[in-house]
Amino acid sequence: MLIIVFWIISFILIGFTIYFVSKIVAMKYKKANKRWGHVYTDNLIKEEKIFKISEEVKIRGWSYGSTDFIDYEHKMPGIIVIPRKDKKYPFFEHWGAHFALQGYPTLCIEVYDKKLSRSDFVTKYRPILRTIKKEFIKDKRVDVNNIIYFGSEDSAKVAILEGLEDEVVKIVCGGSTPKVEISEINQKKGKTYILLVHCKDDKVSPISDYEHNKKTLEVGDNDFLVFDYGGHHIISQEPITSAFFSIRIKQKLQPKYRQIIRKEN
Repeated sequence: MLIIVFWIISFILIGFTIYFVSKIVAMKYKKANKRWGHVYTDNLIKEEKIFKISEEVKIRGWSYGSTDFIDYEHKMPGIIVIPRKDKKYPFFEHWGAHFALQGYPTLCIEVYDKKLSRSDFVTKYRPILRTIKKEFIKDKRVDVNNIIYFGSEDSAKVAILEGLEDEVVKIVCGGSTPKVEISEINQKKGKTYILLVHCKDDKVSPISDYEHNKKTLEVGDNDFLVFDYGGHHIISQEPITSAFFSIRIKQKLQPKYRQIIRKEN
């Protein structure tokens, strides 16, 4: 009888253990894969765009602005966001909203191409970014001499290589950036600030990649942010990351703008 009771209790405990473990795994999966979506606010202006790169290649993009910054007497630095290659719109809309609501004309482009290897992805999207930038600077709100690239993971490498070779790109923000070799940079033009964010527990682009890039790209003493945890996708560290980039952009470029102040009745 005692043996039967023992086995019943054991099965119950095993069942509870399996249940709670599965719930934890499910929560982690949901947290990692369904973290971001649309941003809803009356202040955000959004317009979808299609960039025709060639007869075969068309890139979707979303232009963002804010109703609080409609008087662009002084043009503002423009930001192009090149998100992760494994995510589609609207996963990255929070980045567009984050910068646009501060007054920066912002363009997010969709680069969903997760089957491409890192080298093939960089090779394919460098000229694409170049073409899109030419269209982006036609925006009357954009200061054509102060462009910012923001890239995540493999896209960060695209942004850095293109930014360093373009004299109007003043800042490149890179998150979880893979190793960039000096031999990959054809010719630096002008002064481009590199801002890097990385996590020590990144298993895809290890912290050694960050250390290499910090030295090779001559990253300034106050131009990097390193977390103990967050992994390759910088999970749960996005608010600090976005604040860091915003502060450094404002300090380096010191944009001039006039914001609408609404008085409540």
